[in-house]
Amino acid sequence: MNKNGYAKMKHTIIIKRALVICLLINIGLSYAMTNSNKTEEIKYSILLTKADIAYQNSKYAVAAEYYENYLKFSPNSQREILPKLADCYWQMREYDRALTVYLLNYNSINRSVNQKDKIRIAELHARNGQYKQAAQWLNGVTGYRLKADFYNESDSINKMKQDSLSWKIGFLNINSSYRDFSPFIAGNTLFFTSNKPLIIKKRSYGWDGDNYAHLWKIPVSDVDSIPSFYQLDLKTSNKKKSGNKTKKLAGIYDCGDNKSLDKAYRKFIKESSVKADLSPIGELIKGLDNFKFNMGEISVDKNNHIYFSTNYPTADKKGVNRICLMEGLYTSAGISKLVKLPFGDANSYSVMHPAVNSEGTIMVCTSDKKGDKGNFDLYFSQRKDINQPWDSLKALGDNVNTIGNDVFPSITANGILYFSSDNIPGLGGLDIFRIPLHEAISGNGKVEHISYPINSSADDFGWTEQDSTGLKGFFTSDRLNYNDNIYCFTNFPNKIPKLPKKSFIDGYVFEKQSLKPIAGATIFLYNISEDTVYIAKTDQNGKYHFPVLTTSKVIIKAVDKKHLSDCLSSNIKYEPQPEDTIQNSPRNLLLDKFKIGFVWKLSNIHYDFDKWNIRPDAMPILDSLIMVLNEQPITVELGSHTDSRGSTKYNQKLSQHRAESAVDYLIQHGINSKRITAKGYGESQLLNRCSDGVPCSEEEHQANRRTEVKVTGYTTPQKVTTNINPDKYKEGEAVKRSALPKNFFEECR
Repeated sequence: MNKNGYAKMKHTIIIKRALVICLLINIGLSYAMTNSNKTEEIKYSILLTKADIAYQNSKYAVAAEYYENYLKFSPNSQREILPKLADCYWQMREYDRALTVYLLNYNSINRSVNQKDKIRIAELHARNGQYKQAAQWLNGVTGYRLKADFYNESDSINKMKQDSLSWKIGFLNINSSYRDFSPFIAGNTLFFTSNKPLIIKKRSYGWDGDNYAHLWKIPVSDVDSIPSFYQLDLKTSNKKKSGNKTKKLAGIYDCGDNKSLDKAYRKFIKESSVKADLSPIGELIKGLDNFKFNMGEISVDKNNHIYFSTNYPTADKKGVNRICLMEGLYTSAGISKLVKLPFGDANSYSVMHPAVNSEGTIMVCTSDKKGDKGNFDLYFSQRKDINQPWDSLKALGDNVNTIGNDVFPSITANGILYFSSDNIPGLGGLDIFRIPLHEAISGNGKVEHISYPINSSADDFGWTEQDSTGLKGFFTSDRLNYNDNIYCFTNFPNKIPKLPKKSFIDGYVFEKQSLKPIAGATIFLYNISEDTVYIAKTDQNGKYHFPVLTTSKVIIKAVDKKHLSDCLSSNIKYEPQPEDTIQNSPRNLLLDKFKIGFVWKLSNIHYDFDKWNIRPDAMPILDSLIMVLNEQPITVELGSHTDSRGSTKYNQKLSQHRAESAVDYLIQHGINSKRITAKGYGESQLLNRCSDGVPCSEEEHQANRRTEVKVTGYTTPQKVTTNINPDKYKEGEAVKRSALPKNFFEECR
């Protein structure tokens, strides 16, 4: 072989070796990537398993965190995961998050939504004062027709507020940043339940990661109300931080105290991180040291026999500690002679919330015993005298019990049964009702709703009175940040005829461009002389409605997530009149829809297959956008979206070309190029389930093919309110001015 032939052969061998090496490298990289993907899949598969185990064992705080992390890895699993995640938030009373997840899972009211979720979504809307939306979700739900009809009638809701001026309520000094609830007055002592931490560190974890509830007492003379109790900067948050973990509160009646007691989960919280309130008000009731878990809801008869709820000492096979009733003898030294009452079943159902008459011969309580009308019903038991055993439990009649939850009974000195229900028409959540005790037992008579502001769109329960007149007492509500707190009340029924029944200021909120009413907008009325901000929500006609309590200069501001805000200042007068008076706002509030981040779809922008040139039938739509841009000082992004058919790379490129074509058309017709940008999203933001490989109809694919306009800024300076979440504020609330951003009302003066 000559020299040239040898060199050629050597060169060929080198090339072949290089190809083999490249092939081996590619195989190795592919293998490594495949193994890496498999490792990631295994990791998140284990995470999902942990989430499901925690969820099945009512460890909602743990399950929610696992589900959230899993969805980041597998967003296509929403259909399977979102119902569980929403339930976790519901059980932990993270109601805003629960509604967001429920609506993400159910983007419309359809037959696929189960009745339990419809009821929950309706209640979450009602909590926000969105009664019309609540009614829509309740339509067709068995047992909820009356409530749906009630929510559809604005006059019915207003009637529940007609006696509001006869009540004065206050936020108590005994409230902590934990759950303080179910007050009961006996003699000169106020008993109540609280899960504020003890100096001796005991903690349950699982349902919500919070402390066990214990029984407390305080002399009534030491109880005081805090002025301007509505302020949000009080220590009333429903979240406590322990290390890097955020702890949340359990439900108050939906088996909220039936916490699972798995030791492995309790280790999740370090004992060293538990801190007691610096100056807890009240003292623990002695004699209950041997009770390991929750205690609550006290009732005391005239013979000082005390009755309360507590967990059974052992859990069932699923780790659930149900609730039973205890009876004992109370003295200033504590509780003694404790016996368990013969009600309930540790493996089947709970009995809780005892209410006993003064003689100790009639008891009303709550139970989720199966076979009766609702989730939780009210039952009663009788005995001839205090030395006799209690009779078996019997359910109260249909005039009291409903298909929903009827809970937290109390019996006043004059023989009136108070209780709370989430099914009888009310203002939302649990509302307080009353009926003579003998009528409740006989099944006759009709319950009466307690008016606003005792009842609100939140959970209101746990009524107790200071004397037989019923004019002073205490109750519980979670109207501030979904946290249970105790409030005092005073009623002035005899003064009402001497005062004007009601005085109001009314106004309307419309969209600036279309003059269509904006429903559900949040209205802030700042009473300058009181330094207090009152909250209202607009109805379906865009109308808001505030009570007038003082003469003052006020600022009224409307805020909505989809619009820029608007506000005005005015003077209001409070003058006693023989009849109701209504003052009209000096002008309508007009909200500009072009808020930064506002997105709208350009309908009927179609392209030929595999093309991006603007067709003649799309030009009128783009011309209408040109008119908007000529009238409004905004900058925008034109975003083009495709369906999932075709490769991801191809769809991305096609959508970018289409967005650029639309932008070019606008520039050619006089729009400054600095005001518009083109953005192709391809198939990255599908509106429905129709991702790669999912069989879908042409209509479903069409929904994903769209052109959207998003407001990105302004060409001239705008008065833009400090961003707040208006859903945080509820109908009928009042907050201290300092609870809002510093410049919140500056543009309105």
